[in-house]
Amino acid sequence: MSKTRADELIEQVLADLRLADAGPAACYAAIDAVVAHLAEINRVKTIAENTTGTISERLCEWGLKESVPDTYYPLRSFQGIKWDWLGDFGIVGYPLNVFVSVKSFKAKERLLVSGSGNPLAPTLGWGLFDAPGEFGASRLATMRLRGFLAIYMPERTASALGADARDIRNINGNPLVRELAAFPRDLVASSEEFLLGGRKVRMVSASHF
Repeated sequence: MSKTRADELIEQVLADLRLADAGPAACYAAIDAVVAHLAEINRVKTIAENTTGTISERLCEWGLKESVPDTYYPLRSFQGIKWDWLGDFGIVGYPLNVFVSVKSFKAKERLLVSGSGNPLAPTLGWGLFDAPGEFGASRLATMRLRGFLAIYMPERTASALGADARDIRNINGNPLVRELAAFPRDLVASSEEFLLGGRKVRMVSASHF
């Protein structure tokens, strides 16, 4: 299979950061440096939107491979029915699953309308977001109503938000806005091991997020 442009750019960034031979955990630990490097490449020559989308999914998946390797799955078509409108990944949860909606540098309306819209099967937003103005307090409050448990963004973007936006809490009373680096840690902290098909797997509990 030939390499895609997304593959080439990811390989370039990892080589520049001396992470070419690193595994998902080490790559995700350097997520802020990876995002900054990608943003610089994008400033020099704009990366095509579909390529940026693929890159974003790959980066997010590093965190899933690190934290819930046996219980996450891509949301695609199943028996002829498309489910990618829910987001990009699902995570087996207890008692119901959690969805992950991945976006690139801009959230626009696409992030808001993604996800289940149901707090019982909530959504985590994950993106390379570079526009703090898209995440005012009123918009974040609306995202909470849409069933989002957390919105993950680069540290640089999160730190540029107003105090009222940073103070928005999710349905569990925990911060809605979180930094990308916290993504795998939060998944591990919000999950427990259960027996599934005769083996122990880590399942996420939305009530602990």
